[in-house]
Amino acid sequence: MLAWLRRRRVERRAAELTPAWTEFTACVETVPCLARLDRDERGRLRQLSAQILASKEFHGAGGLQPQWQHCLPVAIHAALPILNIGLDGYRDFHSFILYSNPFEADFEEVDEAGVVHRGRDLRVGEAWHRGPVVLSLADVAESGHGLGFHVVVHELAHQFDHRNGEADGYPPLPREIKHHQWVAAFTDGYRRLLEMLERRQQPFIDEYAAESPAEFFAVCCEFFFDLPVQLADTEPEIYRLLTLFFRQDPARAARSSGQKS
Repeated sequence: MLAWLRRRRVERRAAELTPAWTEFTACVETVPCLARLDRDERGRLRQLSAQILASKEFHGAGGLQPQWQHCLPVAIHAALPILNIGLDGYRDFHSFILYSNPFEADFEEVDEAGVVHRGRDLRVGEAWHRGPVVLSLADVAESGHGLGFHVVVHELAHQFDHRNGEADGYPPLPREIKHHQWVAAFTDGYRRLLEMLERRQQPFIDEYAAESPAEFFAVCCEFFFDLPVQLADTEPEIYRLLTLFFRQDPARAARSSGQKS
């Protein structure tokens, strides 16, 4: 009963926050990974954007006071991965924290010798386990333009990954995907990336994917939406599994629309 009441409350609030078609279209048409969606898909994207605006909290940091123009692009980008999954895909986190620009964050890591290193570095996004998604709005604006970069997709991929524990590149899988298929494809792809870097070859995806299996999964998700044809041609099995995971085939849409990405 409580779940039904929460859902109804979100639906009512979403109806109030649904972006006007003109402002929604203006945002979508400027981003290639969104512009390839057909009219029905755009309709679902618009509805999901409103649901995200209604169900998630948006907080500012670093002096930013989030306004509608800050939150709307985040919600639209966030709606893309769940276009055919629905809002339930994001049930385990509840808020976005928005900075105007890249932000400093504390880090702790252990090197091969077991020495713990602590410090601060500059980041464009973070995803906390069952916590908020932190984003730089400057980098949200650079996302989805056919360069293999999409900070919103990247951080939300970590949230999918977190749903069954710590991020490790193995999120909860739909029934259509077998455990051994996922493990084999992503293990082999990660190994190929490491081997390319050891040979000082230019990898097909961002070198940051070599940081860990979790980052490899998140970067592959970026490429799935932003450079789907390249991912499909280079890592066809990973691409196939992601089509089942996200229930989308952006490479087919990109090819039919004539986009090189």
